[in-house]
Amino acid sequence: MNDLAEPTDFGTRPFPAALVNVTNRCNLECEHCFVFREGNPNAFMDRMDDATMLHQLEVLRDRHGIKSMLFMGGEPMVRRKLVLAGMDLFEHASMVTNGTFGIPCAPGHLVTVSLDGPPEENDAIRGAGVFDRVERSIHERHLDDGTIVMLQMTITKANAASIERFVDAVADWPVDGVAFGFYVPRDGEHSDLAWDTNEERDEVIDRVVALKKRFPDLLKVSLDTLALMRADRCLDYVGDHCALKSMLPLYVGDGGMFERTFCCYGNDVDCDRCGAYAVFNAARHRSQASTPGPKRPEA
Repeated sequence: MNDLAEPTDFGTRPFPAALVNVTNRCNLECEHCFVFREGNPNAFMDRMDDATMLHQLEVLRDRHGIKSMLFMGGEPMVRRKLVLAGMDLFEHASMVTNGTFGIPCAPGHLVTVSLDGPPEENDAIRGAGVFDRVERSIHERHLDDGTIVMLQMTITKANAASIERFVDAVADWPVDGVAFGFYVPRDGEHSDLAWDTNEERDEVIDRVVALKKRFPDLLKVSLDTLALMRADRCLDYVGDHCALKSMLPLYVGDGGMFERTFCCYGNDVDCDRCGAYAVFNAARHRSQASTPGPKRPEA
């Protein structure tokens, strides 16, 4: 008899895609990371053991028809065994990692490695020596194991000046591509990280477009998606119109059970200044009746 706790009842609605925050533990403390924001639904201790989480993910998969699962943290690789077992439960699976624990072997799945600029700018955000550690991890991985490996930079107002130098620095690395996202601020936030208006951000979008034209195969961003992020269009795809509302974001709450948050970036985000590439990319795919996923890192 299975004595593992059953998952929270989220109704019978289908969710083709979901994400799970497996831990809040991390060996880094990046300034822009939403996990460490005040009011984040997780505390710093893991409240669900591996066996229970795997059981509940399998039940939720079958109950809601989940095809694609994104594993997040904190740093998911601090629960490496859990994450790799969990990825095998889903047709499409991906994880976001800081790369300092090495690059896992996950054939057919996507591993996204976070870096936030060339060495100096990245290490100012992520810690001394992190860029070099990630570079070693990328070059030491098994290149023929079938794992899709991407680099992703979160662009903030503070590091935006370095995006071209970042691409130049990693252009010859053995990865499947480079992606960008933009910082998602809290409601009312005015800081060195956040643009006060979307019009200010448009200049950086122009530079990403130029980089895409310069590195069409390396940069896995869509020009059509970037167009949706511009100030004159972006408000049509956020808030109540957010395409990710059809996704199930899973966090472990105080009672040790999965909870669904308002947004994977936190419950107090400023939707009007949302910079999450995935939000706008999902809107593009929805309009084209297609589905983004790890099999399609170009989108």
